[in-house]
Amino acid sequence: MTPTTRSPAGVRYALAVGRDEGLTAAQLLAGTGLTEAQVVLADHAIDQDAEFILTANLLRAVGDPVSCGIAVGSRVTAGDLGIWGYALISSATGAEALAVAVDYVSLAPTAFVPEFGPDAERAGESSAVVLRDAHLPVDLRDFYAARDITALPLLLRMAGLGDPALTVHTRFEGAPAERLVAAMQPIAVRTGAAQHRISFPRESLTAKLPTADPVTRMACARECERLVQIREPTLTATVRSRFAQTPDTMPAIDDLAVELHMSTRTLRRQLAAEGTSYRELRNDVGKALAIELLEVVGLSVTEVARRLGYSDAAAFSHAFHRWTGRAASDFRR
Repeated sequence: MTPTTRSPAGVRYALAVGRDEGLTAAQLLAGTGLTEAQVVLADHAIDQDAEFILTANLLRAVGDPVSCGIAVGSRVTAGDLGIWGYALISSATGAEALAVAVDYVSLAPTAFVPEFGPDAERAGESSAVVLRDAHLPVDLRDFYAARDITALPLLLRMAGLGDPALTVHTRFEGAPAERLVAAMQPIAVRTGAAQHRISFPRESLTAKLPTADPVTRMACARECERLVQIREPTLTATVRSRFAQTPDTMPAIDDLAVELHMSTRTLRRQLAAEGTSYRELRNDVGKALAIELLEVVGLSVTEVARRLGYSDAAAFSHAFHRWTGRAASDFRR
């Protein structure tokens, strides 16, 4: 099943920007299978592939992904943030708000997969969030980067993290970078970076937020957890299916999290809530496939090892014994 977009509001604003450019709804929605009424409805779930098609239609006509992204992102309002936004502003400190933003990103109006950067301490920062976009179509990444980064000042103001001392690092250079810098004032923007990321000074994360409310924060966290579970009711089955698709190259947990449009931390937490883990599911799928290939299909141990991505038969045999307590050759038909 195609996942639904995180930001139906962003789709509505893209439609509005396209109209400002003289495009008709029919032109923008061509190939999406959507009607204009479906896009306008705030609670209508929109398939992510349909959003990508609409965005591609818009960019083909406009031709400037960064300016177009800025135009869409600047329309985002506090009402578009929903319960995720309330969880941010009721947090006790900037650090807590940042953790909320990353943990419940599947509820946020962003196309990025944010992750805490590992090099923040060496850079003299209290924290840095890297904005991953490898899961997005290559030709749409600049649009979504400009769109979501432009909406950042609103999020920061809501969470009390609007200190201009924080810095946005972006891959954009030249004229596109200049347009983003102008849109982000007074927030500092560093261009030509290796990846899109946001760095936060220590003082902005330790300061108490003016809208902190522990009771509201707890209620929002519970509701965020509930909504996340509703949106991903079969995460275990999804992960099992993904592993079975390419058993010889099962994705690492970080890559899997990107594919599922969530942070690694969120993936671990949600799997734990379902009583399992990445490693357990990976081993279960490997064990089940190995037994089937040995016992039912009748392949050799060497061939099964190759199909499951092991470097040699000995490494596979060791793993198989760990899974079952028996030698792989015992299962061969």
